[in-house]
Order: sequence, then C-alpha cells, then structure tokens
Amino acid sequence: MENNDSNPPSRPKRLLSIDGGGLAGLIPAESLIAIERQLNAITGQEALLCDRFDLIGGTSTGAILAAGLCLGLKAEQLRDFYLDYGQEIFTKVFLLERFWHLYPSGPLAQHLKDVFGEDTALGSKKLRTNILIVSKNATLGTNWFFTNNPKGRYTANNAGLPLWQVVRASTAAPTFFPPQSISVPDDQGHPRDFEFIDGGVSSYNNPSLQVFLEATDPRYRFGWPTGADKLLMISLGTGFSAVTVPAGKAGHYNLLDWARYSVKELLADANLQQNVLMHLIGQPPKGKGPIPAAEIAAARAAGTPAPDALDVMSAGLGFTKALTYQRITIDLARERLDGLNLPDIDPKKVREMDAVDQIGNLQRIGQAIANEQVRMDLLKQFFV
Repeated sequence: MENNDSNPPSRPKRLLSIDGGGLAGLIPAESLIAIERQLNAITGQEALLCDRFDLIGGTSTGAILAAGLCLGLKAEQLRDFYLDYGQEIFTKVFLLERFWHLYPSGPLAQHLKDVFGEDTALGSKKLRTNILIVSKNATLGTNWFFTNNPKGRYTANNAGLPLWQVVRASTAAPTFFPPQSISVPDDQGHPRDFEFIDGGVSSYNNPSLQVFLEATDPRYRFGWPTGADKLLMISLGTGFSAVTVPAGKAGHYNLLDWARYSVKELLADANLQQNVLMHLIGQPPKGKGPIPAAEIAAARAAGTPAPDALDVMSAGLGFTKALTYQRITIDLARERLDGLNLPDIDPKKVREMDAVDQIGNLQRIGQAIANEQVRMDLLKQFFV
C-alpha cells in the first residue's frame, strides 16, 4: 500500500465515499469515469484514482467500487463489472429457497474472487491507498469498519482477512443474499466465526460521515487536519427517492408490507441524515453551480433543510467548515429524469437494487449525472 502519510504535510488530503445501492452502483461508476478523465486532463498526466485519493470508503455496492479502485482498477473496469456480471449475480434461487434469500451468494463471491484475487488480503500491499469498508456484524449486532490503516486499532486482527470476503460481507443485503461468515482472530490470535450482513442495514449506507471521522478523529489513528482548504471529500450517491404509500393503501398493509416499508424508510432517513450532517460541516466547492431545483424540493418535502439553507445555517451558528464537500447524486423522480432528457425511464423501476432489466437505464442515468455534476475544474486546487 502507498504510504500516504509520506506526502508533504502541506498537501490537502482527499477522501472519496461511495454509497450502497445494488445495481445502482452504475450511477457512481459513471461519475468515477468522469472524475478520472477530467483529472487526467487537468493535471496533464494519466493516473489511477487510487493514486489521487488518500482514503476511499464504500458500503455494499460502494464497497465493490472502493475495493476495485484501491487495487488500481480503472473506473471503466468497475463499470463493466455491473454490465458483465449484474444479470448473473441477480439470478433468483429456486422457489423454495426464496423463503431465506432471493439470490445465491456463489456468483457474486466468484466474481469478487476473480476481480480482486482470491488470496488478496485486506492488509495486502496490492491495495495502493487506504480503504474503509462498512459491514454489520450480525453475530454481535455492531457496525464494523474494515480498514487497512497500518496504525488502526484492529489492523492486526483484520489484515489477513480475504478482501473478497470483506466486500461480500458488506454486500450481504438481508432477503437478497445470505450472510457472509468470516473467521476473525481475536487479540490472542484465536479465530472466532462471525456472520456479517450488508453495511447498508445501518446508518452508514451513505458512509461519508464515517469516512470523515476515520480520517480526522485521533481515535482512528489517521489524525489528518481539518479545514476547507486542507480536506476534500467527494461523496457519490446511488440515487434517492421518497418512500411513499398511496392514499388509502396504508390501512390495508400487512406485516410483510410494513416490514418492507420500514426498512426502506429507515435506510432513506439515515442516508438523508448523513448528507445533512456533511453539508452542515462541509463547504461546497467554490464556484459550484446552483443545486438542481428538484433536489432542493425533495429535501423540503422530506422536512429537511436543503444544502443551500444548511450553508446559511452553519454560517449563522459560527461553524468553521471542516472540509470541502461535494455530493453527487440524483432524486429518482419523474420530474428529475425528465429534466435530464430521460423521459422514457420509469423512476419506479430504477429504484430497485436488483433491477436487472434496468441496467442500461441505470447506466444512462449515471452518464447524465456525471455530465451534469462532475466538475473537477472547481476542485483542481486539491490535485495540482
């Protein structure tokens, strides 16, 4: 792994955070392609994103992208992971097995081994920058943040874990995939078996706040300085939408209906909360264009201040911005897709994480968002 601590102390640190969202990982994948190309043009030299960022974090599908980037894969290769393998990964199990989960773990696990290497460990030097992968330890009921930070509290315990297993654990969405079992050595070196599920079943489907804390909180042992000119985070979302119940239908919902609704609603609220907090402590890039009206409307409809209002709020409270923060995502609503000249895409269909019949449309959304929102010229001071 590249020792990023050896970089000149005057150079700003650069963080990249990628949300979970199943096949909607195609949306941030297209932004990654645009970021890579624009930085190559701005700096005048070809470089991989693992050599541009000091810490890359991801949850669930974001963990796939984060791990691939840290291993030195090009953004286009990771986009192709979804195009080449998405259909196979989301092929349903036999009917009787669907009582436990909809999809087998085998195809996903095999492709992770093929792409990342079956013997590549979390602490391997093949990882060219710092990584953070979010999962939930279902056995203990706690969130686990897997990192290769050589100074980390649990590095000795986790460094030998197969990277593919850690990523698979982060993508083990309940009802979609079975849990991932991992044998983790304790402080005395004795292995203990745990079962892990998707890191998105927590407050960290959007891992941006945890990536920030990992980089700056002394307890995590990076201890990088804060400040809008010293720390940059680019946070990539997989799209969001309001979780609604048609008028007159709620009274007829059964236990299963409410279970599905509750999970989606809790994830949506947690995702929104993370973004609100990051906008509160983070400064938008200087010269950034206006926030799309549809996203301001979506925030207000959810009862949450829009990002522009949060900037005013933090200034009024006397906050000193802790970082420069750029969020790239989309409200998967009819109005928003129409505004991107995508009127043929059904917003309801592309909201499902296993929408294999929408792979092409998810890629089109990703391309439109990348074209609209990726403006690395506004952040070039962090890279030149």
